[in-house]
Amino acid sequence: MKGKMDNHNDLEGELHKVDILESPIDLSVQKEYQGLSDSIEFDNVNYEEILSEADKLFVAGTPIEAKKRILILLAHLGTIESSKILEKYLRVSEESLKDWAVLSLKECRMFLESVFLKEEEGFISTGLGGQGNKLRYYFIVSTREGRTLTGAERKTLQEAFKGSSGENRSEIEEINYGTNYAMIGILVPMDVAVGEVIEGGISRCNRMGEVLLVEYFVTNVKKPTEDEILKYLRDIRRERREPEKVV
Repeated sequence: MKGKMDNHNDLEGELHKVDILESPIDLSVQKEYQGLSDSIEFDNVNYEEILSEADKLFVAGTPIEAKKRILILLAHLGTIESSKILEKYLRVSEESLKDWAVLSLKECRMFLESVFLKEEEGFISTGLGGQGNKLRYYFIVSTREGRTLTGAERKTLQEAFKGSSGENRSEIEEINYGTNYAMIGILVPMDVAVGEVIEGGISRCNRMGEVLLVEYFVTNVKKPTEDEILKYLRDIRRERREPEKVV
């Protein structure tokens, strides 16, 4: 297996129109939001009462849990009025509820647009978010011998992945170097396999010599920390049965 993927997208059913949630939101928040939403019996909700209680969002003394419920109910109302309320709240929301405000507004717009478009619509929300119709990923590539890339090799790597990204309508956002690896942030269209972009870049980079391992790590959950990167590098070299180098 060339690539190790950490991807928590779970899309059920066929979605005719998909919109990417651009703001990076922690998956634990997304799960809590979905869990509370699943616990509400929306058929038994009086939405007129919800609109009358919407002002509680802007009252500092309103309990956080009450605000979370109001946000979800306003989202499911899916009207222009509820959308405007959520937009207003997003601008002034507490830091602890900023992600909830983003999720509820996006869900409200999804319901609202589905009425106008007369088609089922959904949105993809990943830990790293995205932009337009592209999902954001971070991936790690490492040197074959566990050594530091030279200046010339870094330039080759940049050109290689820029070329592969261009061929696949993708966009490199950043490249960061460690002792014996490179971490690259990239935006990839939903209809393009991220592995094709990465493997194409590795292949280009290795044309003049076997610089990079063919194995890589890619995630759209969160930006890997230094400790997580080093653990991956130790694991991959252990799997290859190579002597472990001190990094």
